[in-house]
Amino acid sequence: MLGQNSAAKTTNCLLERTIEEFVRASSLIESLEGQIYTRGLETRGSIGAHIRHNFDIASSFLSGLRTGRIDYTLRKRNSHIEQDRQYAIVRIRDLITVLRSIPDEMFSRPVAVRSEIDDEVWHSSSVMRELEFVHSHTVHHHALVAEKLKAFGVEVSGSFGVAPSTLKFWAEGNHS
Repeated sequence: MLGQNSAAKTTNCLLERTIEEFVRASSLIESLEGQIYTRGLETRGSIGAHIRHNFDIASSFLSGLRTGRIDYTLRKRNSHIEQDRQYAIVRIRDLITVLRSIPDEMFSRPVAVRSEIDDEVWHSSSVMRELEFVHSHTVHHHALVAEKLKAFGVEVSGSFGVAPSTLKFWAEGNHS
């Protein structure tokens, strides 16, 4: 069990890393041409679709904080985020502002999370654990974005979409 100072440090680190992922997404989107951002939109495989999905997951998390019940299946799926880079950037920046405003005491609270398999089941979790899910899920989709961009001939940072554990592994001199 973590002491209060350790728990606060872990919370701050995780929150900052999550925010950092959305900042990186915003910066990446700014650097892309519009047709690259929306390429594959008709098959639901665009960069914009992945960005919108990450936005939706984080928004579901934030909505659930108010009620104590997080339902990742009730996503808004705002197609405007998929289709308009500038709109996506604005919405992501708004999301970052809301993430930064979460009170510290919120992170230790329990929450219920709706099962994605059986919508009548609610699992017990915590705000901190769900924030970690949002971070992990975002990094995963950033990995998909990075692969898609490489296929389009667009260079991305070697660390974009790479899990923290993998970055640590690489930093220790491992390259597998």
